[in-house]
Amino acid sequence: MRIPRSAVVLLLAMLAAAAPAAGQALDRRLVVVAPEDDDPRVAHTRAAVEFWNRTLADLGLDVRLREAALVAGPPDMRAIETFARFVSQRGGRIPRGASGPQPPPGLAALGGDVVVLLSRQPLLPFAWPLVGSPGHLVAIRTLRPRRPRDDTVLRNVIAHELGHTLGLRHNRGGASLMCGPCSSLAAEDSPGGWLPLTARDRARLRALHGERAGVDDVPD
Repeated sequence: MRIPRSAVVLLLAMLAAAAPAAGQALDRRLVVVAPEDDDPRVAHTRAAVEFWNRTLADLGLDVRLREAALVAGPPDMRAIETFARFVSQRGGRIPRGASGPQPPPGLAALGGDVVVLLSRQPLLPFAWPLVGSPGHLVAIRTLRPRRPRDDTVLRNVIAHELGHTLGLRHNRGGASLMCGPCSSLAAEDSPGGWLPLTARDRARLRALHGERAGVDDVPD
């Protein structure tokens, strides 16, 4: 089938309008959902976002994470929590996308590219791909006040799940950010309290998100 030249021109114009200008980063918009505005995990989420934006900049990639909104206790919070519990409990045994469990309307209404749910539940954290907007639901467990240095652990957990939304997969063994399973307590011995990315992680980020010419990689 021959496509009319006018249609091709229109498509190219639409793609050009959607693409970021030269030197402008492409934002992944995060909507953070918390039980209350002053939930301490909000600060941990923002620290994880800053970690990723530094890392992406060091890799010469034109993609950034940006907090678009902080929503405290939305009307559909109970339904969102129920959906998060279902995914957390059965995440490895249910289909993804359009054939999997569908999110409640209140989750879709939040918009953004990624919704980060700071759950009231001690669930297993996850990053679950959705169809449409948002593209991912990230669910983060409750704090564990009796566990020493849980703040450091949780910051790495959040950064790990955000890494999945950028396309990274689990690494087997070793103390790296995307390891699974692993002990995040190893982050205490890492610079700045963050577990490192592997060379494979960095290569995958470049393959997925491109690299600006003339920007050197960070050393291994």
